[in-house]
Amino acid sequence: MTVPSSESDLVPPGEAAECAEFSAALADMRAAVFAYLHGQLGDREIAADLAQETLLRMMRYREVPAAERRYVMFHIARNLLAEYRRAQFRHRASRHVSLDDVAPLEDCQSSVEAIVDARRTFERLVKRVILGLPPRCGLAFAMNRVDGLSYPQIAKEMGISVKAVEKHISRALKACRAEVGDLDF
Repeated sequence: MTVPSSESDLVPPGEAAECAEFSAALADMRAAVFAYLHGQLGDREIAADLAQETLLRMMRYREVPAAERRYVMFHIARNLLAEYRRAQFRHRASRHVSLDDVAPLEDCQSSVEAIVDARRTFERLVKRVILGLPPRCGLAFAMNRVDGLSYPQIAKEMGISVKAVEKHISRALKACRAEVGDLDF
């Protein structure tokens, strides 16, 4: 019985070339997969872990034609990203505290001082911030927070997209928080 002298003796020559080509293709796509995952997550370490897992799972698909490898790899990466986000959601859900486990809230009657304080804060917001915003931004904010309209209703009323409404209200909230701190708006 002869013992192979190297790894290349274990793999037939045609398969060795395919294996080398597959490995080179994975190495070429690794940076693109990492960039995609990093862009989605904003965390280099987690993106690197998921990219490594993507490469590992891609090893099961050696038979995939070269033209389809990129698609398969990004499909695997998207699935891993979804798995990661589901796990994060489950982790946060485990920290949920039931209202049944919490003591009842104290009397909701506000003191006169609290009401006066809130009114002063609101007046300061109106004078310094909301009136200082671009007109459409202030209008969108007022329609949402004062009139109680939803984003789609505001978008229809103003003739803009829902995304534009989101941006207007986000800008107004940032300005309000900068003025009075991180109160609940």
